Amino acid sequence: MKIAILDVYKESPFRLSKDTNGGYGVENDMGKGLIPWVLSRIAKKSIFWPPLSALNLVSEFHALGHEVFYTQKMEDIDDSVNYVFLSISIVNCNYELLTVQHLKSKFPKLRIFAFGPFLNFDKQRFKSAGASVIIGEPEFLFQQINLNKINLNLLYDQGEVLITSADPDRLAPARWSKFVKSNRNYALGNFSSFAPIIASRGCPYSCFEYCTYPLQQGRKVRSMSPEKLIEDINFINKDSNAKNFVFRDPVFSINRSYTHSLLDSMASKLKGFSFTVETHLNNIDQTMAEKFSQASIKWVKFGIESANPEVMKDVSRYNIEEDEQKKNIALLKKYKLKTNAMYIVCQPLDTYESIDRTIDYAIELKTDLAQFSMFTPYPGTPYYEKVKDTKILTQNFEDFSQFNLVFKHEIFSNKDARAILGRAFTKYYLNKLLHI
Repeated sequence: MKIAILDVYKESPFRLSKDTNGGYGVENDMGKGLIPWVLSRIAKKSIFWPPLSALNLVSEFHALGHEVFYTQKMEDIDDSVNYVFLSISIVNCNYELLTVQHLKSKFPKLRIFAFGPFLNFDKQRFKSAGASVIIGEPEFLFQQINLNKINLNLLYDQGEVLITSADPDRLAPARWSKFVKSNRNYALGNFSSFAPIIASRGCPYSCFEYCTYPLQQGRKVRSMSPEKLIEDINFINKDSNAKNFVFRDPVFSINRSYTHSLLDSMASKLKGFSFTVETHLNNIDQTMAEKFSQASIKWVKFGIESANPEVMKDVSRYNIEEDEQKKNIALLKKYKLKTNAMYIVCQPLDTYESIDRTIDYAIELKTDLAQFSMFTPYPGTPYYEKVKDTKILTQNFEDFSQFNLVFKHEIFSNKDARAILGRAFTKYYLNKLLHI
């Protein structure tokens, strides 16, 4: 049997990513102004990788000896293909739905499986179009059923498949790199071959009120053994010569003991590589920063979100005090680790004054990069359920791009919010340019 992992993208002047934002995806339109316009185009040209779940599906089918290929072109699907596994995101969902409808019209007997965390919320549209939806992380489907032709047909006929097994150590070796040639991450200095990886899944932090990562992976943390992770990194390196890796963990270092063990293994067994991680500043101390450096971690991303504690408390966002933030960022800089801080503007309690304070604080921290996005009540999150009948402004899910105001704010219109977002990027990066 022949299997296609299909990963389509609509036409957009902005970067579309399905792997970020807990698998819901983003569309990087960074607001009004010349600097945001330039940054949006840099992101479009310099950063791309497919959803990691799609890449893992390639590995699983390849390990079973099936004929499988990855493509971003609907035109690559012909009548020789028996099964299509289609990645779904919120920022591209309308185009993905049209893809299902087109393929089913052209190839009525084609069995299409749709996967992605947004399907937890939007599954009925895709089922009505003729797809069977996978709820959960699709790469773990292989752990609960033998995926031969008979079972795939039975799963398709069910219309909905629930993933119940999820052991990262039982995943197939990450041999997908030979199938995918489009990875790039130049924005973080990774001009040689690049690849995404994941060590831990799940996030128990309180910001699940608005965060989408628990919708993708749950709140229980599941970690791949250091031995398995290093094996996968070496597999990918052998296949593609990739030397730069970005960890796609929701919070790298969430389990301190595990992380110390992993970093020690990386430091002793992986030479000539560089890594990027995303973590919480609460997890940084002298030992962790030193181990980051020894393990060739070059970039550390972390969320600040807002400089106003009341703004963050309103959406159940936990963070450490400003003095602790500054101390831990200084530790990262001490070990020559580059820093990328993330902020959210136009949160429900934000005012012009609180946002100005957040922008000024971002400049004060002097991180190497800063990312600003819009507060977005994503469908499926607890916050969305609270406001869906009174404050949501659009029923077009593709508007939920992380760069549009999609809820009724007490102060800002969408036009105001777009101007604020542009001003944040402009003020931050203009300050950096003036102080080079």
